[in-house]
Amino acid sequence: MKFIYTLYSILYNLALITILPQQYLKRPAPARRRWLVERLGFIPSSPPEGDRRRVWIHAVSVGEAIAAKPIVTSLGRYHRIFITTVTDTGQAVVRDYLSGDQALFYAPFDSRGSLRRFIQTLRPDMIILMETEIWPNLVRQANEDEIPVIIVNGRLSDHSYKNYRLIRFFMKDILSRIRAFCMQTRRDAEKIISLGADPERVFVTGNLKFEVKPPSEPPLWCRDMGRPLIVAGSTHEGEEEIILRAYKELQREFPGLTMVVAPRHPERFPEVEDLLQRESINYGKRSGLDVEARDVILLDGIGELSSVYAVADISIIGGSFIPRGGHNLFEPAYWRKPIVCGPHMNNFPLAEEFFREGAAIKTAGDALAGVIRELLQNESRRHEMGQRAYMLYERNRGALEKTIDIIERTIPCEECPETTNP
Repeated sequence: MKFIYTLYSILYNLALITILPQQYLKRPAPARRRWLVERLGFIPSSPPEGDRRRVWIHAVSVGEAIAAKPIVTSLGRYHRIFITTVTDTGQAVVRDYLSGDQALFYAPFDSRGSLRRFIQTLRPDMIILMETEIWPNLVRQANEDEIPVIIVNGRLSDHSYKNYRLIRFFMKDILSRIRAFCMQTRRDAEKIISLGADPERVFVTGNLKFEVKPPSEPPLWCRDMGRPLIVAGSTHEGEEEIILRAYKELQREFPGLTMVVAPRHPERFPEVEDLLQRESINYGKRSGLDVEARDVILLDGIGELSSVYAVADISIIGGSFIPRGGHNLFEPAYWRKPIVCGPHMNNFPLAEEFFREGAAIKTAGDALAGVIRELLQNESRRHEMGQRAYMLYERNRGALEKTIDIIERTIPCEECPETTNP
C-alpha cells in the first residue's frame, strides 16, 4: 500500500505544478502571498492554553463552511478552533462567524511536506473533515501522528461514489484510518461502508445545514419590494438561460414580476451580467444597490442568499436544471417558501421527501414557466407548500446534538456537559 500512496503523491504533485500558476494568479494581488504561504503549510504558531484541546476543522468551500458554523459555535466553548478552507469564498463565509481566538487559514496542499509543516505547527488534537473531503495524505499523516480524524456531515454523491469504487482497494485503507463517520443519510452510510469503512464507526446523524438558521431579517434593500418576487439561488452555467426564458414568458402576464438571480460561483457574476445585457433585460446589481424598478436583480455578493429567500414568493433551486445534483433547499424551507427544482437533485436524497410531501415541485426546464404561473395564481397553494417545507425542516433537525456527542466521545473533555448517544 505504501507504493500506492507514493504513486498518488507523485501524480498529485505533478497536477499541482500544472495548476499552481493559474490558481496563484487568479487571486487579487494582495491575497496571493498569504494563499501560497499557508497552502505550503507555513502558518504562525500558537502556544497551548492549559487543557484546551485544539480542533482543526476543514471546510473546503461555501457549503461546507456554512454547515461547519454550528460545530464551530458548539465546540468553541471548550476547545481552541482552527478552520481551513480551500476557496476564497469559503474564507469569506467563515470570517463572518469567526470569534475570539479562533483562527482561519487556507488548507495545506495534500503533499507530505506541506502537511507535516502545517500539523507540526498547529499540533491539533483532532481533525474534522466536513462532508466528504477525504485527502489521502492528510488522513495518512494524521494517522501516523496519532491524531483522530472524523468525517462530519458526510455525504457521497452518486458521481463521487462511482469514482471511489474504481479505487476501492485504496479507499479501504484510507477509510480504515478514520475514527468516525457522521453521515447525513442512511444511503450515505451504506455507500461509505461499501467502500470499506468499518460499520461500527459509521453513524447516521442527519444534515447540519438544518441547524444553520438564516439571519432573523432580510436585507434592507429587498425588504419592502411590494411586487411578486422569484429568487433563483445557486445557479450554474446553462441554467440562467432556462430560468430567464421562463421569466420573460411570465413577465407579460404578471406586471411587476421581479426575479433575483444568485449565481453559485462569484467568478461567474460578469458572465451572468453579460447574459442579462444580451437578453436586453432591465437589470440591476445588488453590489451597486441598483434595485429600484428593476425586472431582474443580480445578487453579486456572498452570504445574502439565505436571507433574501425570506422575501420570495417562489424559490428556485439552482444546480438542478443541469446535471449538477442540485443545491441546498433548507434555507427557503426555513422561511416557509414554496420550492421549485429541476430534475437533477440527486445530491440531496432528502429532496425526494420534499417532493412526496408536497413541499417542493420537480419540473423540467421547458415546463418551468407553467409551474411558476400556477403558483403565482394560487396563493393558498404557495402558503401550503411553504408550511409543509417548514415542517420537514423542523422534523430533520437534531444533527448537531448527535454529531457533538460522537466528537466528544472521541476527544474527551472534562468541562463539557454530558451528551446523549445518537
